[in-house]
Amino acid sequence: MLIRLLLLIALLTVPGFRAAFSHEGHAHGDEPAPPAAAAPRAEAHSDLFEIVAVLGPDRRLWLYLDRHATAQPIDGATVQVAIDGVGLGTATRVGEAVYAVADPTLEQPGERAMIFTITAGDDMDLLPATLVIPAAAAVAAAGAADLGTVMLHDPLAWAAGLILLLLGIAIGRAAAPRSLPPMIDADLPAAGTRPHPLTPEVPIPGRVAAARAALVLAVLLLVPMIARAQPLDAPRRQADGSIFVPKPSQRFFGLRTGSAEPGEAAVTIQLTGQVMADPNASGRVQASEAGRIEPPDDGFPALGQRVARGAVLGFVVPIMAAQDRVGVRASIAELDALIVIGEARVRRLTALSGTVAAREISDARADLEGLRQRRAANLPAVTGREPIVAPSAGLISVVRVAAGQVIQAQEPLFDIVDPTRLWVEAIAFDTAAVAEVAAASAMTAGGQALRLGFVGRGMTLRQQGLPLHFRIEGAPAGLALGQPVTVLLQTPRRAAGIVLPAEAVVRNPEGGLVVFEMPSAERFVPRAVRAQTLDGQRVLVTAGLERGARVVISGAGLIAQVR
Repeated sequence: MLIRLLLLIALLTVPGFRAAFSHEGHAHGDEPAPPAAAAPRAEAHSDLFEIVAVLGPDRRLWLYLDRHATAQPIDGATVQVAIDGVGLGTATRVGEAVYAVADPTLEQPGERAMIFTITAGDDMDLLPATLVIPAAAAVAAAGAADLGTVMLHDPLAWAAGLILLLLGIAIGRAAAPRSLPPMIDADLPAAGTRPHPLTPEVPIPGRVAAARAALVLAVLLLVPMIARAQPLDAPRRQADGSIFVPKPSQRFFGLRTGSAEPGEAAVTIQLTGQVMADPNASGRVQASEAGRIEPPDDGFPALGQRVARGAVLGFVVPIMAAQDRVGVRASIAELDALIVIGEARVRRLTALSGTVAAREISDARADLEGLRQRRAANLPAVTGREPIVAPSAGLISVVRVAAGQVIQAQEPLFDIVDPTRLWVEAIAFDTAAVAEVAAASAMTAGGQALRLGFVGRGMTLRQQGLPLHFRIEGAPAGLALGQPVTVLLQTPRRAAGIVLPAEAVVRNPEGGLVVFEMPSAERFVPRAVRAQTLDGQRVLVTAGLERGARVVISGAGLIAQVR
């Protein structure tokens, strides 16, 4: 703890570092953060470009160039800078859509009239701006830039650092625990031998203190590198409710803006629905009689396996009570005896075909064939098995069988679904509102949009609501039966408002709907709005937003998280 205190004292005694972390008249700590920006900055914009100039601690002017309409960064542009009528030349590209320029006049406090000449492709524009450099900022910039020179050429700084270093070593030695005397082995030595001391491995206090002092010196030497870094002001929420988001943070958030232009859109109704199978492209396999399940030669089909229509999925071996089985076998034995008699009669009559009427011979053959059919009908009840076939082509969705399982009649065994032909069922509680459906769409919980085609509505209420069926046009992969979706019905009615992307509208901590207006380059103002969903990807703002306002259409959720 004492070493940390010494480190803090050493950092505060270095000229420039103390100035870099202080403002005029007060220092950071218990004081609140500045309401707008931590570093001096200026901004300008036209219909084409928007530029923000930030004075960094390295005496350079950092420039962030964007498209004004969309807030999209512009990389590879040519930015020429003039300060107080004196041209400084072309700014240097130091990062993606980030430029920098240096000038000695930026070290002096006061107002600086700047003119930026921007050329990006075929677009060119002049943007004037005024940068106000307070005295504290000028001292901070000069001090941070000259910190390395001060440490190299100021004897007082070196003397102060050396004294603090030696003081830290001395305090570390005094505060470290003293080494204990050698310990004697607790085990009794053998006769004729001398006890040998144990040398405990304890760290040397001097090395620990030297290591701490070296860490202090390393931090002091890293200060010039830290001071020359790019100015990174943190986003913060202002006292008036607006949110300050500097340009580097906007680039990180991926913010994009758009203009709020009034228009018209169809009135939509939001319903809750779920994915279901198309009844014309799905099937459920059920047992026609009680029996025992046996797999086919290649085994039961697995979940997700594609099967063709008519494919054998398994077999059902009928099961019978012992008394019924005895009766069936007795009937088969009786039929076998009758068949033998019938065959002998047919042979005898056939041999007497000249003297016996042909009608009598045909009747004998018909009786014999009837006996054989009766035997064939009774035989599966004892030794046969019934094949289970797929009623439609598709993927196996549900498997409810196992080898040797005993099932009852009409028990479901397999479900087959065609994943390319799915429906959505929704329940409408306001039957008058859904009397006319112009178009429909759906949105999954994960934000996936689905195009729907209206199939029809029911005539019987279910759970006090009217069921509606829709066909999913081009069903995407990954949908599951029973998956909940939000169905959006477009009616022929029209409503006036401002159409925005759905991600432009977010909820505030109180649960209300807000959009973020961007009145300046780094300031965002939340506007409470009244909106309704259009198609899952767009919303219609009907109140709370003025025409022509520049609003955030991408990244609004990240701005709402700034505190």
